[in-house]
Amino acid sequence: MRRTVTSETLDDYINGRDGLLKEIGDLDISGQRSDSDISYFRWEIEFHEDTDATRIREEGFDEIQIMFNLTRDIEWSVEDPKDGSCCQKVFMHKGDLCIYRSNDRISSMNYRSGVKFRFKSIQMKTERFMELLDTHFTPEEAELIKKAVLDDVRTTKITPEMYRVLSEIDSADRYKEFKRVLMDSKMIELTALVLYAIIHDDSGNKKKGVVVSREEARALDELRETIQLKPYKDYDATMVAESLRMSVSKLNRAFRSVYGTSLHAYVQEMRLEHAARLLLDGYNVTESATRSGYNNMSYFARAFRERYNVRPKRFRERKVSEKEL
Repeated sequence: MRRTVTSETLDDYINGRDGLLKEIGDLDISGQRSDSDISYFRWEIEFHEDTDATRIREEGFDEIQIMFNLTRDIEWSVEDPKDGSCCQKVFMHKGDLCIYRSNDRISSMNYRSGVKFRFKSIQMKTERFMELLDTHFTPEEAELIKKAVLDDVRTTKITPEMYRVLSEIDSADRYKEFKRVLMDSKMIELTALVLYAIIHDDSGNKKKGVVVSREEARALDELRETIQLKPYKDYDATMVAESLRMSVSKLNRAFRSVYGTSLHAYVQEMRLEHAARLLLDGYNVTESATRSGYNNMSYFARAFRERYNVRPKRFRERKVSEKEL
């Protein structure tokens, strides 16, 4: 037997009117709205029983939502906008995103019990989405995008660039009085990256990737998450490949096929981001480098300058000075 939870129950929780009943499950949602009227949410949700979380029909509710699925495969049913009689089945794998228009449609996400799901999402009124298209694209380009995303639920992979922007949005608080400006620009940038991926997903110009099984894809995604959380660890390709029961060549080709970048490049990017956070937290250059997995200070300084266009010492001094103002 499956439990059904409506959007009214979830909306009451999101808007602070009520708490999610503990016999239903655990829900943690945080988010904010930018000055340009775009909302950003972080979701962690776990139900005690198999549950259909259903958004009921809301007359006049017309919104564009981009959802990034970070942890578990999930099935989603969305009412067909063409006749309203049947549902479009959407299968989102871990590491997928989808973009869709609500437009009074009923939708239902099918959650397995005892499993924690984690999403991030961008939401904006369809009217605001149209304004962005009219502002930044020619009429022909805008029409192409509308045809691609307004009628059907579209899915594609979350790219490394999208993960980067999501991380930058999550850490926007450190920019203090500049946070609102950064949030605006980053949410528009993330929307552009999603639209680019959707429009070019079926272009036929992509290189053929290596075949990766679902188990291998899951292992690669766990590896990516580990690198994000612990970039300072040793990710020697031979040892990693052995732990994943792949050859080194298969690991390198598979990682690039799934994430669009090499394992080595991804590790370096995460290490540099980690080092930048440590510098902001007051660690000196040597401590920040070693705590991020660097033993060669010259290499670290050169890589940091290439990434942030400033030497690490100067980066730290500038941020310390800003904090003292």
